Amino acid sequence: DSSQLAASGDYSRLAASGHYSRLAASGHYSRLAASGNSSRLAASGDSSQLAASGDSSQLAASGDYSRLAASGNSSRLAASGKNSVIAAGAPNCTASGAMGTHIALAEFDGGGKCIGFAIGKIGEGGLEPDVAYRASGGKLVKA
Repeated sequence: DSSQLAASGDYSRLAASGHYSRLAASGHYSRLAASGNSSRLAASGDSSQLAASGDSSQLAASGDYSRLAASGNSSRLAASGKNSVIAAGAPNCTASGAMGTHIALAEFDGGGKCIGFAIGKIGEGGLEPDVAYRASGGKLVKA
Protein backbone atom coordinates (compact mmCIF):
# COMPACT_ATOMS: atom_id res chain seq x y z
CA ASP A 1 0.00 0.00 0.00
CA SER A 2 0.97 3.63 -0.62
CA SER A 3 3.72 2.73 -3.12
CA GLN A 4 5.36 5.46 -5.19
CA LEU A 5 7.05 4.62 -8.51
CA ALA A 6 8.64 6.95 -11.05
CA ALA A 7 10.54 6.40 -14.30
CA SER A 8 12.02 8.90 -16.75
CA GLY A 9 13.45 6.68 -19.50
CA ASP A 10 11.72 5.64 -22.72
CA TYR A 11 9.98 2.23 -22.78
CA SER A 12 9.52 2.22 -18.98
CA ARG A 13 7.16 -0.26 -17.31
CA LEU A 14 5.71 0.30 -13.84
CA ALA A 15 3.19 -1.75 -11.89
CA ALA A 16 1.71 -1.50 -8.39
CA SER A 17 -0.92 -3.58 -6.62
CA GLY A 18 -1.33 -1.73 -3.32
CA HIS A 19 -3.96 0.89 -2.49
CA TYR A 20 -3.08 4.60 -2.89
CA SER A 21 -0.17 3.84 -5.21
CA ARG A 22 1.32 6.62 -7.34
CA LEU A 23 3.01 5.87 -10.66
CA ALA A 24 4.60 8.41 -12.99
CA ALA A 25 6.61 8.04 -16.21
CA SER A 26 7.97 10.63 -18.60
CA GLY A 27 9.48 8.41 -21.31
CA HIS A 28 7.79 7.57 -24.60
CA TYR A 29 5.94 4.22 -24.87
CA SER A 30 5.73 3.89 -21.07
CA ARG A 31 3.33 1.35 -19.55
CA LEU A 32 1.78 1.91 -16.12
CA ALA A 33 -0.63 -0.40 -14.31
CA ALA A 34 -2.18 -0.26 -10.84
CA SER A 35 -4.73 -2.53 -9.21
CA GLY A 36 -5.17 -0.86 -5.82
CA ASN A 37 -8.01 1.54 -4.97
CA SER A 38 -7.36 5.30 -5.24
CA SER A 39 -4.22 4.83 -7.31
CA ARG A 40 -2.84 7.70 -9.40
CA LEU A 41 -1.11 7.14 -12.74
CA ALA A 42 0.48 9.82 -14.91
CA ALA A 43 2.51 9.61 -18.11
CA SER A 44 3.91 12.38 -20.28
CA GLY A 45 5.54 10.44 -23.11
CA ASP A 46 3.87 9.78 -26.47
CA SER A 47 2.13 6.42 -26.99
CA SER A 48 1.98 5.66 -23.25
CA GLN A 49 -0.42 3.04 -21.89
CA LEU A 50 -2.10 3.41 -18.49
CA ALA A 51 -4.46 0.93 -16.83
CA ALA A 52 -6.10 0.89 -13.40
CA SER A 53 -8.52 -1.59 -11.89
CA GLY A 54 -8.98 -0.10 -8.42
CA ASP A 55 -11.95 2.08 -7.47
CA SER A 56 -11.52 5.88 -7.52
CA SER A 57 -8.30 5.70 -9.54
CA GLN A 58 -7.01 8.73 -11.45
CA LEU A 59 -5.25 8.36 -14.80
CA ALA A 60 -3.66 11.20 -16.76
CA ALA A 61 -1.59 11.17 -19.94
CA SER A 62 -0.18 14.16 -21.79
CA GLY A 63 1.61 12.41 -24.65
CA ASP A 64 0.05 12.02 -28.08
CA TYR A 65 -1.52 8.63 -28.97
CA SER A 66 -1.77 7.56 -25.32
CA ARG A 67 -4.16 4.82 -24.20
CA LEU A 68 -5.97 4.90 -20.85
CA ALA A 69 -8.21 2.18 -19.41
CA ALA A 70 -9.98 1.84 -16.07
CA SER A 71 -12.25 -0.82 -14.63
CA GLY A 72 -12.61 0.57 -11.11
CA ASN A 73 -15.73 2.43 -9.99
CA SER A 74 -15.64 6.24 -10.02
CA SER A 75 -12.31 6.42 -11.85
CA ARG A 76 -11.27 9.67 -13.55
CA LEU A 77 -9.37 9.58 -16.83
CA ALA A 78 -7.81 12.50 -18.69
CA ALA A 79 -5.73 12.64 -21.87
CA SER A 80 -4.26 15.94 -23.03
CA GLY A 81 -2.25 14.48 -25.93
CA LYS A 82 -3.72 14.39 -29.43
CA ASN A 83 -5.42 11.26 -30.81
CA SER A 84 -5.52 9.39 -27.50
CA VAL A 85 -7.94 6.62 -26.53
CA ILE A 86 -9.86 6.40 -23.24
CA ALA A 87 -12.04 3.49 -22.10
CA ALA A 88 -13.71 2.83 -18.75
CA GLY A 89 -15.86 -0.18 -17.93
CA ALA A 90 -17.10 0.69 -14.44
CA PRO A 91 -19.89 2.80 -12.90
CA ASN A 92 -19.53 6.55 -12.34
CA CYS A 93 -16.36 7.06 -14.39
CA THR A 94 -15.53 10.37 -16.07
CA ALA A 95 -13.18 11.17 -18.92
CA SER A 96 -11.79 14.23 -20.66
CA GLY A 97 -9.49 14.54 -23.63
CA ALA A 98 -7.78 16.75 -26.15
CA MET A 99 -8.97 17.21 -29.72
CA GLY A 100 -9.20 13.86 -31.51
CA THR A 101 -9.41 11.73 -28.35
CA HIS A 102 -11.77 8.75 -28.59
CA ILE A 103 -13.79 8.05 -25.43
CA ALA A 104 -15.84 4.97 -24.48
CA LEU A 105 -17.57 4.89 -21.09
CA ALA A 106 -19.81 2.12 -19.77
CA GLU A 107 -23.25 3.08 -18.51
CA PHE A 108 -24.94 1.29 -15.61
CA ASP A 109 -28.51 1.16 -14.34
CA GLY A 110 -29.45 1.77 -10.70
CA GLY A 111 -28.92 -1.92 -9.91
CA GLY A 112 -25.31 -1.94 -11.09
CA LYS A 113 -25.98 -3.74 -14.39
CA CYS A 114 -24.14 -2.49 -17.48
CA ILE A 115 -26.68 -1.28 -20.05
CA GLY A 116 -24.27 -0.23 -22.79
CA PHE A 117 -21.50 2.15 -23.75
CA ALA A 118 -21.45 5.82 -24.62
CA ILE A 119 -18.80 6.61 -27.23
CA GLY A 120 -17.53 9.68 -28.99
CA LYS A 121 -14.59 11.62 -30.34
CA ILE A 122 -13.55 14.99 -28.96
CA GLY A 123 -14.18 17.59 -31.67
CA GLU A 124 -17.18 15.76 -33.13
CA GLY A 125 -20.85 15.75 -32.14
CA GLY A 126 -20.43 18.74 -29.84
CA LEU A 127 -17.78 17.10 -27.62
CA GLU A 128 -15.34 19.72 -26.39
CA PRO A 129 -11.66 19.38 -25.45
CA ASP A 130 -10.72 19.29 -21.77
CA VAL A 131 -14.31 18.87 -20.56
CA ALA A 132 -15.16 15.95 -18.26
CA TYR A 133 -17.85 13.61 -19.63
CA ARG A 134 -19.85 10.74 -18.17
CA ALA A 135 -22.18 8.17 -19.77
CA SER A 136 -25.91 8.91 -19.63
CA GLY A 137 -28.74 7.80 -21.90
CA GLY A 138 -26.28 6.14 -24.28
CA LYS A 139 -24.43 9.43 -24.84
CA LEU A 140 -21.45 11.27 -23.42
CA VAL A 141 -22.74 14.20 -21.36
CA LYS A 142 -20.89 16.84 -19.36
CA ALA A 143 -20.10 15.58 -15.87
